[in-house]
Amino acid sequence: MRNKCCRFLAGAVIAGLSLLGCDGSASAAGAEPITIGFAIAQSGWLENYDSAPFKAAVLKIDEINKAGGLLGHPLNYKVIDTKTDRERSASAGAELVRSGVKLLVVSCDYDFGAPAALAAQKAKIISMSLCAADPKMGAQGVGGYAFTANSAAQSEGIAIAEYAQKKLALKSTYVLEDTSIEYSKSGCAGFRAAWSKESGKDSILGNDVFKNDDPSIAAQITRLNSLPKKPDSVFVCSYTPGGASAIRQLRAAGINVPILGTTAMVDNYWLGAVPQLKDFYVPAFMSLYGDDPRPAMRTFVSEFKSRWGQPPVSSYSVLGYSLIEQWTYAVTKANSTDSDTVLAVMNGFNNQPFLVGPTTYRKDLHIQVNRPWLIMKVSDGSFRAVEMYQNQFTPDTKLLFRVGS
Repeated sequence: MRNKCCRFLAGAVIAGLSLLGCDGSASAAGAEPITIGFAIAQSGWLENYDSAPFKAAVLKIDEINKAGGLLGHPLNYKVIDTKTDRERSASAGAELVRSGVKLLVVSCDYDFGAPAALAAQKAKIISMSLCAADPKMGAQGVGGYAFTANSAAQSEGIAIAEYAQKKLALKSTYVLEDTSIEYSKSGCAGFRAAWSKESGKDSILGNDVFKNDDPSIAAQITRLNSLPKKPDSVFVCSYTPGGASAIRQLRAAGINVPILGTTAMVDNYWLGAVPQLKDFYVPAFMSLYGDDPRPAMRTFVSEFKSRWGQPPVSSYSVLGYSLIEQWTYAVTKANSTDSDTVLAVMNGFNNQPFLVGPTTYRKDLHIQVNRPWLIMKVSDGSFRAVEMYQNQFTPDTKLLFRVGS
């Protein structure tokens, strides 16, 4: 999923690429190129989520070409701007499939990426979302040829719930759920399940809802403040800009307990909206601020900056890099770009090491459920890395698809 508020920070204009469509062509050197298609947003609010992982994917494509290509063939890429429009997503996906791409990369959100992925599914071509966190971006939603590079939103909620209980010693919580999109609803489902498992349902002192574009959550804050017993934490499952607005209003109302969030709230671009924020925690893929405990992540940030002239503005970027890693690794193992042959290799990944972390797929699940997270907190006006944490509770199929929720 991607956010609506950081267009002015996203560095969204992709150097040398047309907004309507483009070729990023490697020198052919006599071998027929292998082409990857990108049906992604290069305009509209979703651009702010798609831009950084797309640039990271291009970085990995460049590295592969410099090393001799894939199976001896140069990698090309074609991009069509979906303009953050579902119908445009479908037509862009279909156009790229007709052009003969071997892999179709789609947007960061299931609702906007699935229409393009369905075109690839119909043609039996593998598709991968840059960072959709909805498990329906896979066999049960789009179909067996669809994957996402991300972890399930439920595992975000689970990880931060467990961390808050086990590491921060928090005993009770209040859930404020953004019901605008599937991502935030899934994050809340995972959080409630994990919190209840550890501390019991009664330790969730209340649940309330809002929409991302609500200008005020004053009524929700009044209900929270009216509780006979006050929680020692608040979980806000949301994304920017609405999530930032909700956090600002909570703090302005004097609610100073730790606030827990989902991964869509990571990175510094929105912190100016909540001056002097502290005690805010999220699970993240990586840190962009020089303190990631994994040297390979710090190297990635440096190489991204060298390639694009600026560091990534979003830690979602690593998902785009590893998406290309995963597919090209499977192609190399299969010694073929045939989708069914590559699919069999990918469905056999079992904690396969990639930059983003160990990756496992099975035939009926094409999203991660217990990849380790980097816990981040806000301190002195910036997100700071705290420590790695891997959720102990693994969501089952019922929780992943919110059956009965």
